[in-house]
Amino acid sequence: MNFQAFATSGFGTRLWMGLGRWLPTPAGHGLARVVAAALHRRKDANLYQILYANQARVLGPDASHRQIDAAVRAVLRHAGMTAFDLMHLAAQGQEAVTRSVEFGASFWDNVEAARTAGRGVLVCGCHLSNFNLAFLAFALQGFPLQVLSAAAPAAGFGLITEMRNRGVLEETPIDAAALRKAVARLRAGGAVGIGVDWPLGVDTATVPFFGQPALLPTGYIRMAINAGAVIFPLACRWSPDRGYHVITASLIAPELTGDRDTDILHNARRVLSIMERWIAETPDQWLMYHRVWPEGG
Repeated sequence: MNFQAFATSGFGTRLWMGLGRWLPTPAGHGLARVVAAALHRRKDANLYQILYANQARVLGPDASHRQIDAAVRAVLRHAGMTAFDLMHLAAQGQEAVTRSVEFGASFWDNVEAARTAGRGVLVCGCHLSNFNLAFLAFALQGFPLQVLSAAAPAAGFGLITEMRNRGVLEETPIDAAALRKAVARLRAGGAVGIGVDWPLGVDTATVPFFGQPALLPTGYIRMAINAGAVIFPLACRWSPDRGYHVITASLIAPELTGDRDTDILHNARRVLSIMERWIAETPDQWLMYHRVWPEGG
């Protein structure tokens, strides 16, 4: 069991919502640190082993066991903090969510470029920091969003339910129907969001990631090409002085040669190279609970 799986389960959602609604932030963060410390002590647990393998690849071959272990501890602490904050802020409603995420000048410059392009926008992110909070805040900035996720959306999450009912946010597990709907949405000039560092799902391929082959999704590139959409790289980051803030890169228009397979891998690498840079800058905020690289890879 990991933070994301637990937080989005029926029991976990109700528990986190209750804690988020009633616990003050210092107490919630304190509880998250206690849970993180307990998980960190379980060196033989699958969660620890996965985080260790992922962090070892990001930190590189010169990283010592002590450094990698410390990185795993930092990841668990950050995961606990973001899980509490997501529920705490969502329990307070829309204004609390939008106030909690800073959107800088570069974000609005890229948004204006997207609007000027007059094309659908495929928002591609990675699992940095409070990525779910960032997607919520993005949608609430006036961008109704269909989010393609690896699992069915959680039930009982008040703000999410309200946003779904108002057409602001539509979270759909990735399957053929959801992908067809996403392409239609993009062709109509709408926005779709997806995480590109998730080593699960349909339409994956082996692509270089941090210098080693990884089985990652590439179907989003096919979707962008088919819909004539532009790609908007976006992620969330946390710092003590700024709190949660969105980082972006310039819009990417798919580069096409006419060879579909080559084009998909080439453009996926263009997106992943941005995610690599962002993850490497704050590896302790990369909340990836699945093994990205094959064992021994």
